[in-house]
Amino acid sequence: MPIEPSGKNLGSPLPEMAQMVKLIMKLGPDIDLIARISGQYKETIRYRYKEKILAKGFAIHARLNFEGLGMQRMVLKVSLNGAFARYAKEIFLAMNKLCYLISFNQLLPEGNYMLQASVPREHKQPFIDLMNRLKEIGIFESIEFYTFDWFRNVPMRPEFFDFDHGVWDFDWTKTAESSEGDDAGAPERFTFDKLDLLILKELQTDATRSLSEIRESIKTKNELDVNYKTLAWHWTRHVQEKRMIKGYALRWMGTTYDSDTERVNHRQRKYIMIPVFVRGITDAERHDLIGQMKRTPFLWCEAAGEDYHAQFAFPVEMVNDAFAFLRDSLGRFGSRATYSIFDQTNALSFTVSYGMFDDSSRRWKFEGPELLARFESLSAKIKEDTRQSRSRGSSRESRSRR
Repeated sequence: MPIEPSGKNLGSPLPEMAQMVKLIMKLGPDIDLIARISGQYKETIRYRYKEKILAKGFAIHARLNFEGLGMQRMVLKVSLNGAFARYAKEIFLAMNKLCYLISFNQLLPEGNYMLQASVPREHKQPFIDLMNRLKEIGIFESIEFYTFDWFRNVPMRPEFFDFDHGVWDFDWTKTAESSEGDDAGAPERFTFDKLDLLILKELQTDATRSLSEIRESIKTKNELDVNYKTLAWHWTRHVQEKRMIKGYALRWMGTTYDSDTERVNHRQRKYIMIPVFVRGITDAERHDLIGQMKRTPFLWCEAAGEDYHAQFAFPVEMVNDAFAFLRDSLGRFGSRATYSIFDQTNALSFTVSYGMFDDSSRRWKFEGPELLARFESLSAKIKEDTRQSRSRGSSRESRSRR
């Protein structure tokens, strides 16, 4: 299911495998189209795709045009208050269902969390107000908001990866040329409906499937039996023509989406995941940072605006070089620059918040007072569970002393 490229110029000559991977990230896994554009044999493309990508555990998912959907990326650092830390996963799952959270990761060594949300622009301030209210009612102990004008993924740099042996071949004494990423800025918002969102979340989960498989998945998970011709029409006339997908991501970090739970599975520990934050940057600093961070092929995504944020996935065998790179790149920013390590065992990612879209009005929902009431109820339940747990513990301790 391809998105037609803007042109066929791939730049400087690349090895055939790297050329194929770049085309997959631009077009999706359309073997016929990739063969035509690259001039390689279709059988060769299909073999490499199956044996060197799918069989090696690489996942492929769609990179959505969140800006076109009217959504803005927000990143928060939060610490949970006392008893609520034990219920972090339950709280963040509720935030995913109710208020546009798309991922959470625990940060080491501090133990707080980084949250990412894709929030409709018209609901940005109500979202901020709700997060502050969650602090006031005691769920969060602290919150830090980071402000960005744009967010973009950075495609894999296959020219530095040995697909036969599954290792990176990168010389840290040299500089990798600038890589492509999602277009920055705020493109024109397009119209869409609930079925479009269901297609998008399926492609975000697993972009290797056919329309027939996507139709069955929607029927199973969303209890919606869509006529195949209707689904194909939405795919062509909405998803493709309106550019609802910016391209495709190849998950080279060893993580995959579970299509049933719509969450990321971390199957390997071959990479150390590091988020970087820089507070209050100037235009000159922003430009310099963007260029500096792209000197390695291990940048996964970045965002910039009033602040700057980047996420890296460094191979574990290169950890010394990685930290030296961060030290040299960020040292001049002093306390404005911070970086941590993701605890990959305490993290989840989710698809676009399609359940928050009202198809009848074609608008994103955000019922602030109702959401606050639900979180207040959740807070009361957690406090009561904690009180009862402590009471049972005290009773057992008292009996043991007798």
